[in-house]
Amino acid sequence: MRFSYSYSPDIWPAFITLAIAIFLGSYGLRQKHIPAAKPFAIACVLCSLWSLGAILEISALNFSTQIFWKKFQGIWQLPAAATITCFVLQYAGLGRWLTRRNYVLLFLLPLLSVLLMVTNEFHHLIWTGFRMNGHVTPIPGRLFWAFISFGILLGLLKFLVLIRLAVRSPEHRLAVAIMMFGQIIARAVYTIHRLDTGLIGPGESLLFSIGVEAVAYAVAFFRFHAIDPVAAARKVALQQMREGLIVLDLQDRIIDVNPTATEMLGIPEKDLRNKRLEDVIPIDVVDLKQLKNEKTGQTNITLGQEKSARQYRLNLTTLKERDGEVIGQLILLHDVTEEMRAQNRILEQQGLVATLQERERLARELHDGIGQTLGYVGMQTQTALKWLHDGNNEKAGSVLDRLVEVTRDAHVDVRESIHSLKTGSGQKWSFIPALKEYMDKFQVNYGIQTELSLSAGVDENTFSSGAGVQLLRVIQEALTNARKHSGANNLRVCMERNGAMAQISITDDGHGFDTSKLVHGDDGHFGLVFMRERMAQINGSLKIESIPGSGTNLTMDVPIVKE
Repeated sequence: MRFSYSYSPDIWPAFITLAIAIFLGSYGLRQKHIPAAKPFAIACVLCSLWSLGAILEISALNFSTQIFWKKFQGIWQLPAAATITCFVLQYAGLGRWLTRRNYVLLFLLPLLSVLLMVTNEFHHLIWTGFRMNGHVTPIPGRLFWAFISFGILLGLLKFLVLIRLAVRSPEHRLAVAIMMFGQIIARAVYTIHRLDTGLIGPGESLLFSIGVEAVAYAVAFFRFHAIDPVAAARKVALQQMREGLIVLDLQDRIIDVNPTATEMLGIPEKDLRNKRLEDVIPIDVVDLKQLKNEKTGQTNITLGQEKSARQYRLNLTTLKERDGEVIGQLILLHDVTEEMRAQNRILEQQGLVATLQERERLARELHDGIGQTLGYVGMQTQTALKWLHDGNNEKAGSVLDRLVEVTRDAHVDVRESIHSLKTGSGQKWSFIPALKEYMDKFQVNYGIQTELSLSAGVDENTFSSGAGVQLLRVIQEALTNARKHSGANNLRVCMERNGAMAQISITDDGHGFDTSKLVHGDDGHFGLVFMRERMAQINGSLKIESIPGSGTNLTMDVPIVKE
């Protein structure tokens, strides 16, 4: 077969159709992340081959070459119609119908038609021959109209699907009307051409049957965003959302952002595309990798400088296909500047309240200790002055000796209070080390043997930091009372776990006291009252056991941090 061609003005309608199909096919490929775009792009490829065959048929000089390209065109027609049907189903939100079984049923006849057209010379079931009537006209075989009927059924199915969409979704009615108008024109012209009336040539037939329908789809795509109504709705929502949205590809390059993200980053959208994430956001590559390994990673970042800096919570989610294949990453930026400022204000207020409460306790403790001591000193000084005025130097000297002893004890108490408050005041405060430090200094300062025993399961993580502060003050008060009132030589602090609670016991070998006086508040000071108040604040309890002459045992039950 000799392939000879010559220019003919009749090719221009077919050439325009080819250009439209290629343009729309490339658009579909760029939108391949949209489900409906894939079958549309494939259909455009098939229609491009159909159009190319028409151009070469019109340009061919001999009859045998024209027949070859006529057959070439026929191969792509029914597969293109089936593929366009898939597109319409996806566009109308009926992609769930496209199961593997339905795909086989839908493409069974088109693939069979391709097979029969290729082997037509052996059976002539599609064409029995060809004749020249201004252009090549096929003589139908026994199965020709069966395949034409299948194409008509596909067209009817598309009509029904689009009508259903128009009824269910009023906002898409205009786009659906445009597509249906294009299909009506295409089917009418295709039918006229198949009837071989001679009114329409192959180029004009192709332009009206493919080109007009393709233009209708193009108008719906570009003007009404009809390629995917769900995606269009989502796009509007993403454009209006308050969170910044960034879409990354598998190489961590930015492929899409919403207006909020560009405002947060202070970079135009065109300058963000194809940039790596770490180039526009202060996040380390290692941290980014760690976020990807989590199901939904989250971290905080700061954007901006000094006074204009704002805090953002960054959430990273992995994007996957239906089969679980990772296709990219989604990042959401939520402005938490005001939230963090509010939290800081709450923490400041809590700190202020805690400070005021601690000052109140200190005031009561000072009143109980130093305040009462100074009151006693003042009264005894007046007594000493009276004895001196009366000339009784012996009694005045006795009172002054007692005042020296009381003043010395008050000085020790002040030093003990200062030491207690300073213990563990560093930035990296921890209860157990602070307690060990206090007990070591207590032993050195007062010559009282101290011992700290920790059972298995008790460590620095057993108590919260707030509970640790209160426990330290209670233990300090207990040791001070033992030093001042019990005459103890040995003190032992023991901690052990008991289920959801931790038990702390403080024992001494002093002379003990009558606990019944505590019930009636006859102890003469508020130290034990303050200890019980501190334990109540951490949901703990305090129990005192003592017998005169047999020492004292103080037991505290405290919830552990996990509970």
